[in-house]
Parts: sequence; structure tokens; C-alpha cells
Amino acid sequence: MILFKKICILFALLQFSAVLIPLPAFAFKTYHVAVLPLINSAHCSDQEVLQLVQTKINDKFKYPFYEIIPLAPLSTDMQKNISEKTRDKANMTQLADALSADIVIAVELVRAESVIVHPSIWNFSSNNDDTYVDTNVLLTCYTYSAADDRYLSFKASTYGVEPMTADTDLYHSVEKTMDQLTSKLPYKRVPQGAVTSSNNNLSEKQ
Repeated sequence: MILFKKICILFALLQFSAVLIPLPAFAFKTYHVAVLPLINSAHCSDQEVLQLVQTKINDKFKYPFYEIIPLAPLSTDMQKNISEKTRDKANMTQLADALSADIVIAVELVRAESVIVHPSIWNFSSNNDDTYVDTNVLLTCYTYSAADDRYLSFKASTYGVEPMTADTDLYHSVEKTMDQLTSKLPYKRVPQGAVTSSNNNLSEKQ
């Protein structure tokens, strides 16, 4: 019975201390990101590859720190010519203003080539019957940050001849190249200064 009373008293003290010392509450700053449609300069017709590129870039911007915003506010003319308006700072700045976006980002698929080759093409006397894949993938990313008026462009590529396997087709080559490209993005998963304690803000005001 005494032990039960001690437990009840301890529980009451914990409840009382929780009222006196509330847990800190956190506020998040959400950055609005305009992810523009893929610029398909490679004229790639593989829809799975095209969707992969767009999905990979979208997956880098997770809520609550980032929110991908719709492109609907753009005028009809801007939407029609959007792929032509994403390769220089002036145009990306215009898009950021039109969309009230903190970040504007676009990816260009410059090359997407995958050719199946046999050793006999190189050496008629070769006894090697293995099949190889000659791959050439090039991607370019364009980014604009409104906060510091910073424009960046950078590339990633994958090329070479490899034995043909399930992991050396065009899809997986583009996937590997996209992983390289997204690793170069200057935007962290949790941006600096994106999380603040509301208790700290309150004490600063006082």
C-alpha cells in the first residue's frame, strides 16, 4: 500500500513539473519550390525514363521543410514556353517572381543513349559471345534561389561500355546519373535555420 502511494505521489509530481516546464515547441519554415517540367533535349521516348528523372528531383524536396508548388499561376504563354525559359538566370528569376517561389529548379536530359554491342563488332576473331551495352547519359540541372539571388547550373554524366545485365540498361544508367546530379544540389534535407523553437522566440521578445 505504501509503495502504491509513493507511485501516485511520483506520478503527481511528474504531472506538476510538466505543467511548470513545458516541452519546447518547434516552428518550421517551409520553402516553396517550383519544379519545372523536364527539358527533354535528348528526345528520349522512354516514358519510364522521363518519369524517373522527374520523380528523382521531386523526392529531394520533402515537407515540412519544402513544398512543391503548382505551376498553374503562370500565364498560358509562359507555360507553353517554359522549357525555353529555364536555362538562364533572368528567366528563372522571372519564373520565381511569377510563382512566388523560394526555389526554382529544372532538369535537362541532354543525352540518353544506350546501344547493344557484341565483341565481334570490334574484333572479328573474338571468341567472346558476351553482349555489352554502350551507354551515354548526360543531365544538367538549373537552380535559382530567390533569397540570395543565386543561380547555379551543374552536370552529371554516365558513359562507357559494360557487360549487359539487368542493371546496365538505360533506365538504371539514368537513375545512377540522377543520383549523382541530386547529390550536387545545394539544398539540404533540413535547411539551415528552418527549425526554430517557439520558446526561444518568446524569451527573445520578453
